[in-house]
Amino acid sequence: MYASADENIYQHFMKCNAYQVVQELKKEGKIRHMGISFHDKADVLEQILKEHPEIEIVQIQFNYMDYESPSVESRKVYEVCRKYEKPVLVMEPVKGGGLVNLPKEAKKVLEALGTGESPATYAIRFAASFDGMFKVLSGMSNMEQMKDNVSAMKHFRSFNEAEYKAVEQVCGILNAMGGIPCTACRYCTDGCPKHIQIPDLFGCYNAKKQFGDWNSDYYYGVHTRSNGKASDCIACGQCEKICPQHLSVIDYLKEVAEIFE
Repeated sequence: MYASADENIYQHFMKCNAYQVVQELKKEGKIRHMGISFHDKADVLEQILKEHPEIEIVQIQFNYMDYESPSVESRKVYEVCRKYEKPVLVMEPVKGGGLVNLPKEAKKVLEALGTGESPATYAIRFAASFDGMFKVLSGMSNMEQMKDNVSAMKHFRSFNEAEYKAVEQVCGILNAMGGIPCTACRYCTDGCPKHIQIPDLFGCYNAKKQFGDWNSDYYYGVHTRSNGKASDCIACGQCEKICPQHLSVIDYLKEVAEIFE
């Protein structure tokens, strides 16, 4: 049995004793296993797994573009799963198809590896190469895609150093495609009077602009549920004074608000 989880949903589940109910159902033999599909920051998952060790498996969004994403935190969330020794189910390994339809420059980087594998295969193999990965779930639209995905796992090879460097280079190319060049240092968030999680919202914006990623809308909701929205900005300017990248944060927040609000 799987239940979706973020900070807000978790608090709701706690109030209605959902975890206790699931444990009783398991004792009665009505369900076999208990797991969660997680959609929030690493510190929230840390709290959930610490308070509920009975959770057996965690499903997370994990791909090479989101690995260091400030809005998704794939690496950090994965590391929490490993800390609590929970098997991982991977969702969005090809980022909703965004890692399949790569720009020419990015495709050339993967083609130069000489394996003849598709961009989708590289994305799936990246996710499956990490310890503790139980399954990698990939959405497929036709027989050709299914055959390609099955082949990636039937003849599975773990990523090597050259391949890790290649996808890192692909990330650099994609990040340069008109997104906001925020490095997520988070200097801007501490003094924000409206508690806007600026790097997280910029991460959602980039995912939306680069991939049309529908999950970015979900994550925007997660990051603004208990904090300020982009439209809450009062243009005080403290963020721009402290930004090491000298970004026009106020103007970028206006663009973010236009897309998500």
